Amino acid sequence: MAFPVAASAVSGDSAVVHRIEVEAIPGTILHTNDFLKGYNPEVRTMNQSFLAKLKYAFAPPENSEQALIYKGVYQGVGLAIHDFNSQLGHPVSAYIFQGATIKTLTQRMTLNYEWDFGLTYGWKAHDWQTNPENRVIGSKTTAYIDVDLYLRWMISKNWDLNIGATITHYSNGNTAIPNAGLNVLAAKASVAYYINRHQMQPKPAAIPPVEKYWFWDLTLYGAWKKKGVDTEIGAYALPGTYGVIGFTLNPLYHVNHWLNVGASLDGSYDGCANMEIAPEALTKTYWNGTDDDIYRASWYKKVALGLSARTEFVMPYFTINFGIGHNFVNAGTKDLKGFYEILALKIHLLEQAYLHIGYSLYDFYYPNNLMLGIGLHL
Repeated sequence: MAFPVAASAVSGDSAVVHRIEVEAIPGTILHTNDFLKGYNPEVRTMNQSFLAKLKYAFAPPENSEQALIYKGVYQGVGLAIHDFNSQLGHPVSAYIFQGATIKTLTQRMTLNYEWDFGLTYGWKAHDWQTNPENRVIGSKTTAYIDVDLYLRWMISKNWDLNIGATITHYSNGNTAIPNAGLNVLAAKASVAYYINRHQMQPKPAAIPPVEKYWFWDLTLYGAWKKKGVDTEIGAYALPGTYGVIGFTLNPLYHVNHWLNVGASLDGSYDGCANMEIAPEALTKTYWNGTDDDIYRASWYKKVALGLSARTEFVMPYFTINFGIGHNFVNAGTKDLKGFYEILALKIHLLEQAYLHIGYSLYDFYYPNNLMLGIGLHL
């Protein structure tokens, strides 16, 4: 089955395994912005980052089919408290996560990965009057994206000790300006307590055979965004918020339990695509942001249609989709030319339906828009 949602027991214990974990993550901020390098009211280079997490996860029964296919898989929900320099704030995150085993090193030690995705609230965000230098965080709420690589030492059937490294990204997905984002590199250490874990390592068993087949995914999405324009007299945010709607029609081939590959027809309407500040406004010593100075493209110049190559990493409950594509409709316009990239998380609610949370970039650098929607497996 391409989209595993439930675990079926094949032998042995049939109880779901539960895990409670406490985690400490000291780290350092990556200096990707002048505000972080010292261009701030305290004239201080910002390095400080500390994160404390409380997490609950569940795993399939130890000898279930799902546990045999997806070694060491677990997923759950977490709460995090962040400690940064006071100019950034002390926000709180709520998130979902999933992890699994990459390689078994010894009977008691494995190399694992984990990803976290959620929302972070409580930033001391950019404000033109009270906090104008902060071009890093432009809104009180941002997305929270974290990837971990760590060693798991199984002390006993009830306890684990985990040590590893993490990289974290905070961004508002271009829903507010500025949107430079914040990146943190850190070390992590945690202890986890298990309920219903009877084996520190599952018994070796053959992985069930996989059925290979073609299928189609249809995704409909929408979002909102802000737009900034670089001019000869500086960079400006256009007034207002603009809507984005789109679809992806994605034929995929189920290669094995963990991998889908295919292509996608991607269409979108971006309400602020190819908008510019009128040339006559640039003769002023500054621009005051009035609508009269904005050149608005025709509706057709806001439409894009492209083709992308897609790869999916398939796990229980979640699928991660990555795509690289190029538009063939309006590819010659300023905002719709070049390559686009899509990273999306599909959350499988039903066997034939999923939630879609994605983000689009242009040329691996320029932020484009969120992709919040629903999808169907056809």
